[in-house]
Amino acid sequence: MSWDNPLGSDDEARDALRKWLGNFLPESMFREIEEMMDRMMEQMKDGTLFDPSMMEEFMKDPKGTNPFVFGFSMRSGSDGKPIMQRFGNTPDEDGEKMTPQLEPLVDVIEENDEIVVVAELPGVDKDSIKVRIKGRTLTIDVDDAERPYHKVLELPSKVQKDNAKSAIRNGVLEVRLKKA
Repeated sequence: MSWDNPLGSDDEARDALRKWLGNFLPESMFREIEEMMDRMMEQMKDGTLFDPSMMEEFMKDPKGTNPFVFGFSMRSGSDGKPIMQRFGNTPDEDGEKMTPQLEPLVDVIEENDEIVVVAELPGVDKDSIKVRIKGRTLTIDVDDAERPYHKVLELPSKVQKDNAKSAIRNGVLEVRLKKA
């Protein structure tokens, strides 16, 4: 790991984080997270995570993209391997510049007889949310000029769209879909 840190060495930073977390995470998960962060930092350096020149150009002139949001979420997949998901402002179709459109953080949970999609949509009124299902594709659109969320995702299996149920509480949308 090679992040700038005020503690001095990487070992000191790692030990401080380990002490803070206690035994909550197993050592193997720490190693996997470190490896994933190293890969992500390398992707940032070589431009495969996002184009650095595009980001530099955007930062010079961020018109129409306010606020600018970029982040990532890490979790373990069902196979135990880490999964990294980006969220925030999305690039346009050409990948040339950032748009004001926001990609929400979304989790897809596969249960025995249903699929649960959980999307973080803070500050959104339930009447502005549109959820569409076509085949195995689920689309979330928010018709709100200040929070224009948009997400298209592939579901792990076909669903019965007529039996879909949804609710939003505290900015978290939950869509429950029975498997077909």
